[in-house]
Amino acid sequence: MKRRPDNRKIVPVAFLAPLLSGLALIPAYPPLEQGYLGWIALIPLLWFCLKASPRQAFWGGLIFALPLHLYLNLYLAGVLMEYLSTPLAYLAMGLLVFVLCTFYALFALAAAWFACSRVFSFGLVFILPALWLLIEYARSISFIGYNVGYLGYTQWSYPVILNLAAVYGYWGLPFVMIGCQSILALAFSGRLKRKEQLGGAIIIAALLVAGLIVPSRFRETGAGEILKAALIQGNSTPEEILTAAGKKKILKRYLAMTRQAAAAEPQLQLVVWPETVVDLHMEQGGLHRPEMKALAEELNLNILYGARLRDGSHLYNSITLLSPGDGQVQLYHKQRLVPFVEYFPLHEQLNQILDLDQLKLGCYTAGKEITIFEIKNIPLAAVVCFESYFGSLTRQFARDGARHLFVLTNDVWFGETIGLEQHVQVAAIRAAEMGIGVTQVANSGITASFDYRGREIFRSGKSKPDMFILPLELARRKTVYALAGDYFPAIWAAHLAVSTIYVLAIKRRNRRLAKSL
Repeated sequence: MKRRPDNRKIVPVAFLAPLLSGLALIPAYPPLEQGYLGWIALIPLLWFCLKASPRQAFWGGLIFALPLHLYLNLYLAGVLMEYLSTPLAYLAMGLLVFVLCTFYALFALAAAWFACSRVFSFGLVFILPALWLLIEYARSISFIGYNVGYLGYTQWSYPVILNLAAVYGYWGLPFVMIGCQSILALAFSGRLKRKEQLGGAIIIAALLVAGLIVPSRFRETGAGEILKAALIQGNSTPEEILTAAGKKKILKRYLAMTRQAAAAEPQLQLVVWPETVVDLHMEQGGLHRPEMKALAEELNLNILYGARLRDGSHLYNSITLLSPGDGQVQLYHKQRLVPFVEYFPLHEQLNQILDLDQLKLGCYTAGKEITIFEIKNIPLAAVVCFESYFGSLTRQFARDGARHLFVLTNDVWFGETIGLEQHVQVAAIRAAEMGIGVTQVANSGITASFDYRGREIFRSGKSKPDMFILPLELARRKTVYALAGDYFPAIWAAHLAVSTIYVLAIKRRNRRLAKSL
């Protein structure tokens, strides 16, 4: 096949295409949540990548990502301004947005590089979604490890579509979504013949249909089994959380609300408090506060709660289970820490420079082990806040036998911004991936629960103290993703590696032929 020289330059007005994609995708996220836009909004960006040079595509990718990620993350500036100077807060937020935009600029650059090779056009049907998939995957394992704003999260409210997550993990969602749009973009750009369009559509449709059908082949178990749980949303304020006197008020409030829950439901089995309700010091008497132990014994209740735990020189963000009359230690330490907040390079020097009295940055130690909590022979699991964004972590609890996953979080720092909605959506996808129910318990909202298919069964309001007594169903099913993990990104990484080697080999051969003429 003759190689065409790469001398194409698109006119400046064409840069409106990636901008249009970035703007069109915003309504797919909270508060509008028009998830169907995720299936069409990226067509202009993909068309642009097929027409532009790699250098132009890089800038086009930045133009696409900038409005989107400013929208999704701007609320963080307000959070940071509570503890940092205004210029420093905006600088930190700006650096985060810049790094996120760079990922999508690299996607556009790589897409244009493959398109410029003109070695094959049909292969682009799968190369484009594979590139998007691996860019998102790289975000999850990079130094930042920041998964907010992923394309597939726009599908959280479509339980039928979430069946894809049960087979391929979250990664199947963006792959199929980009695959469908790639076929259309290639057709509009004139890169695919009719037969190639049909062939690509059949293969993408096969992946979609398999993802929708395969989960039904796994039998549901535990139907009708119920765990009666009280979810306590105390609505503690940031001022209370950051002062010793306030922490005493918080504990008193949660104890009182727990007593109210027990009075309202005599058959209550479990009470769940959110993240870091209390501070614990192992050297000062170990786990659990005395007043909590007394209440658990008096009411014969299990209390699952989040605590800031000091153990020697290590500070952990932890979850522990308090059971009446049980001396067994059931404890989990948060493994995925929030970048630049719970961990930070050279954090001691940074805290000295910033002179932060109330909130120290980067001081937490990451846990290393999975914990399955046992409540009357019912295996349960819990993760802390930001960890719910990582399916590679949560699937391990389902694999080890957990029948329900709790997400304990304190999102009060986000006020009533879209950060609350962005976080709770993820629980639906984690439920579909694992095939078990997921319940998020938040200090100030949003507290919510999803069944094993990812269907929402309960949602609280925001910024209001309340308790919610739910009969949590323990129905579950096995999923391919819980058993196999992140096999889907590995397959497409191998595909891209082979495609890259092939393109480089063809280009090398063409250079040799050109020199010989």
